[in-house]
Amino acid sequence: MAVESKASSGKTLLPKILPTWLPGAALINEVFDSPEGTPRPTVSLRSALLVGADEALLVGLGLASRIRFPTPGFRQRSAKEMEDALEYFQASGWLDDPRTYHQKPPALEKVSFKNSSSGGTSFEHMTFESGYVPRMGEAGRARWLGYESNHTSHCWVLRHAGPPRPWMIHIHGYRMGTPYLDFKAFSTQYIHQTKGFNVLHYVIPLHGPRKIGPTSGDGLLSPGYVNAIHAEAQAMFELRRIIDWLRRDGAEQIGVHGISLGGFTTALLATLEGNLSCVIAGIPAVELVKAARRLGRRNLLYFFDNLNMPWDEIEKMAQVISPTAMKVKVPKKRRFIYAGVLDRLVHPAEPLGLWEHWDRPAIEWYQGNHMTFARDKNVRTFIDNALDASFT
Repeated sequence: MAVESKASSGKTLLPKILPTWLPGAALINEVFDSPEGTPRPTVSLRSALLVGADEALLVGLGLASRIRFPTPGFRQRSAKEMEDALEYFQASGWLDDPRTYHQKPPALEKVSFKNSSSGGTSFEHMTFESGYVPRMGEAGRARWLGYESNHTSHCWVLRHAGPPRPWMIHIHGYRMGTPYLDFKAFSTQYIHQTKGFNVLHYVIPLHGPRKIGPTSGDGLLSPGYVNAIHAEAQAMFELRRIIDWLRRDGAEQIGVHGISLGGFTTALLATLEGNLSCVIAGIPAVELVKAARRLGRRNLLYFFDNLNMPWDEIEKMAQVISPTAMKVKVPKKRRFIYAGVLDRLVHPAEPLGLWEHWDRPAIEWYQGNHMTFARDKNVRTFIDNALDASFT
């Protein structure tokens, strides 16, 4: 369902589906309640199964979300690091003007390409030295610089021969960052061959070949939020270098499409780069701290409950990477959002909040969970229409 403008007050639309005394009733009632301004979830067996799949995914991600067990000493060090970061950000004035936290990167000059393929799709594996270094005095700086595999930026590139074509930059979700998964999630062959775009898949720090643990994304959400802040700051640094490099190479039109964590990254990039043909924030996880607090012990960061640092202080610290703490630079007609009404990883309130912050641009609500967007016909049509409307 495409939505142009609706009021939102955070109230719910549906009565309780099940009596509260039934086991599991609280979860079911929570799922089928919906914030005002979003379509009502369809109450059906399919919906229940989709919710169950997301809940299972939450549990699985929670079990795999940290490199080490969160001992009391580890939690204390995490809390101290976040306290130091908050103090440093306040003293530097970045909480008052988060945009100034993000460093202006130098031009990207040296880029390497290697031919590769995945699942029958040929592409170029693009690499370059990141160049990102946290400022002196930033919490977690030494640890971040110790992640040697993260010093190199990686992209999967599909480009046409001949005259210049418009470019789409795709930004994957949490735990992704491999060609096979990324190409499937974004229907890359369709965007490249049928729609005629050059495509660049950007790999988020600590993911894919940049991983620092057994699986992609390890370390992003621990210790505390400090690694997440460095990851997003580095992503902004690298993406702005890539965009500038593409423009100097002749690209006249560049769009960005991200999903989940990549939707967050896309929304953040839209506060720093205004000259983009479009920004498509798919199932955007734009309120990481609020999501952690809401999902409690089922979510990826349950051990934060014992950090002895107030949640509002953690939220304040994370403002330097919050897409809703800064004004968006991309014009309204070039902003697009899609989200699932049954999503348990990204609660509908999050994309709804971004929609309001973005002055209520075009949005598509689909009757699905966090994982079904790629197969949803309405979402595919919405993305198609967004691209057709944004590129000439």
